[in-house]
Amino acid sequence: MFDQDEIIAKIKEVKPKVVAIVHGETSTGRLQLIDRLGAAVREVGGFLVVDAVASFMGAPVKADEWQIDAVVGGSQKCLGALPGMSLVTFNDRFADEINKRKRIELGVRGEDAQTAANFVPSNYLDLTQLQDYWSPARVNHHTEATIGIYGVHEALRLGVQEEGLANRFARHQQVHQALNNAVKALGLTIFNEGDHEMPMVTCVEIPEALRDTNFQSELLTKFGEIAASFGSLQGKIWRLGTMGYVAQKGYLVRFISIFGAALLQAGYPADVRAALDAVDQAFA
Repeated sequence: MFDQDEIIAKIKEVKPKVVAIVHGETSTGRLQLIDRLGAAVREVGGFLVVDAVASFMGAPVKADEWQIDAVVGGSQKCLGALPGMSLVTFNDRFADEINKRKRIELGVRGEDAQTAANFVPSNYLDLTQLQDYWSPARVNHHTEATIGIYGVHEALRLGVQEEGLANRFARHQQVHQALNNAVKALGLTIFNEGDHEMPMVTCVEIPEALRDTNFQSELLTKFGEIAASFGSLQGKIWRLGTMGYVAQKGYLVRFISIFGAALLQAGYPADVRAALDAVDQAFA
């Protein structure tokens, strides 16, 4: 995780037009603090763009309060909808800036349409054209995946109206802490525990005795997948996701039972009973 003071100091030095940052960095399981960055970026006339794909609907992302100009969220993670869609929000100052590069596709362009000389060369990734698709003008852009949109709408209804955001965030945090406690009770170590952990990803240090084995692939074949990491952490940690619908006690108990059994079969002295007791205590 980056220190916000260091980021802000670099922003003042470089004066970038765009600062792009990841809120929930899943490869390390860290939740980046970003609440002070928006104001700093605006002071130099720039824009703050946040990747909240993994954290959206599992932890607060206060776009207006934190002065974030654009946020990208994911559909399939904590929201729990169909995969393959990106949820995007951006403010008026961001829209004004990108519209300086706006053009309308030739086939649907009217005689009075203005086209920027430095337009975005990709129709597919051109937000200026998508704005017209969403606007009352309804300028055609592409055929929507309507089933996916209905799925996202229903997932948002369940999350916002039925459960409530505060309850949803608290549920992810409770399940995360329960999983951490259970993992430690198994005799394993949480990677950098307490260091701005994501409340939807638990990173576990792989015991030395299991680092050069087929434990992970055998677990996938027999029961289900746990994710590895990459880069400098490849082969050093496992990543356990508790996102959306699966972030509840029943799934956690099932996972700990299977994970603990697999550890025992691999010769690791896991205390499965203590781990299950830790889950019960977390929900007591």
